[in-house]
Amino acid sequence: MSSVDFKAITLALLSASLMFSIGFARITYADESRKLEPMVSGPKTCRAHGAISPIPDEIWNRMQGVSWHADMGCPARDQLRYLRIAYLDFKQQPKMGEMIVARSVAGDVRAVFSDIFCSRNFMIEKMKLIDHFDGSDSRSMNDNNTSGFNCRLTASGNRLSEHSFGKAIDINPVQNPYVSRGTTLPVAGQPYDTLKKRTNAQQGVIRDGDVVTRAFARINWKWGGDWQYSKDYQHFSSSGR
Repeated sequence: MSSVDFKAITLALLSASLMFSIGFARITYADESRKLEPMVSGPKTCRAHGAISPIPDEIWNRMQGVSWHADMGCPARDQLRYLRIAYLDFKQQPKMGEMIVARSVAGDVRAVFSDIFCSRNFMIEKMKLIDHFDGSDSRSMNDNNTSGFNCRLTASGNRLSEHSFGKAIDINPVQNPYVSRGTTLPVAGQPYDTLKKRTNAQQGVIRDGDVVTRAFARINWKWGGDWQYSKDYQHFSSSGR
């Protein structure tokens, strides 16, 4: 993608239409019924489209008993924020995704994805709320969905996941699987579950020192790809867990 094409993309994201040198393409929203006014962030050379807002009633109602549970110690509604995030999909088309994170980190998260979008070097297949998958982390991972908040227990079942606090994000789980003791999740991530397999030519793969790890490092979040005994290549969190 040339710098001219990319400039056209970023300008068009602000006006909810897009013009390429070969014609016109309409931005796809995760939910066409909700279009928020843009908030602009990122380097001066790139104005990424995105927004932060309180969680709308429709979404909050959908979250009840799915990604938010009254009896699990989940954050209160006013401690969470709803984000609209610009990204380039696997066809290098601009899309608007949805994510919920903690209010305290919402600005940082928006800045991270602005950096990723503006880099033009990393693609994300899709970005939907976990509620589209009935709160199932497995279903979300199998669909290669990038997501944030989900008030749930860890796989071991002995504590709340970092996602429960809105301070963890999983990106492209198929290309960046969880690997531990010979098990790879999701199973479709097996072609990407060792360093040898994770070559520079593969789309959507997160690597040490790339735009994704650098962007999260700037807000002091840690990467699961740096874990010593297991690897969670998709996972970033403020706590490092």
